[in-house]
Amino acid sequence: MHQPMPENFTDTHAHLSYVRERLSPDEWDSLVPAMGQKGLRILDAGVEYTDFNDRQAHLGSLSFVRLAAGIWPDVPTLPSVDEALAALETSVRHPACIAVGECGLDYHWMNGSPAEQAELFGGQLVFAEKYNKPVLIHSREAFADTLSLVRPYASKIPVIIHCFSYDADAAAAFLAAGCWLSFAGNCTYRKQEALQQALISVPANRLLLETDAPYMNPTPGRGKASTPLDIGRTYAFAAALRGCPLDVLSDLVSDNAKAVFGPNW
Repeated sequence: MHQPMPENFTDTHAHLSYVRERLSPDEWDSLVPAMGQKGLRILDAGVEYTDFNDRQAHLGSLSFVRLAAGIWPDVPTLPSVDEALAALETSVRHPACIAVGECGLDYHWMNGSPAEQAELFGGQLVFAEKYNKPVLIHSREAFADTLSLVRPYASKIPVIIHCFSYDADAAAAFLAAGCWLSFAGNCTYRKQEALQQALISVPANRLLLETDAPYMNPTPGRGKASTPLDIGRTYAFAAALRGCPLDVLSDLVSDNAKAVFGPNW
């Protein structure tokens, strides 16, 4: 059986519209074919209830990109939670939408009370179950509440904790609930021993990797805007950390993404 070359990496969470905004038109026009030639497979996550149509118009024709639709936890920017969720549901139903998210809880920026964030998050979890689509979870400084909210869903639909930022004990709790864990470039940073131990602890069949581009540029690019082309450094770091050949890691993350996102992946 043919094994993919190591450059055929899977990026299960990126924000290509934000990448595009930070580049000149010529830079973007060069990046798009480069991503295709590298054999990348990229999931472009949503963050606003109004952004799906524009992302589909700019990215929907790219064979290596798939789309999700979701609302990041920023309640004050919404007309109302109910109105935003009603608009989002139209996008979630779209055939080009293969996942819900990103959505979740952020107690660092706290753009909305915990109760308000939980209402927005909970509505999106309901959509994910209703339409039988995976859900991409943002969780920052909100481990216990995130776990409590996702636990009833993780046995029914794929739940992905994106840009995982907690320790091995938290990883074990999410895994026991039935979640997948996705690690970004911050796992390569110095003083991230707890996160690295979490990465080591994840069973091979529950591991995903991502860029979260244009954020989380892996070492040595920390602090610079990233693109999906940077994900190879995260794969190389994770492979070395887990004692796994790079091509084997590439294969298993690809297989996990197919298991999570299904036939439209």
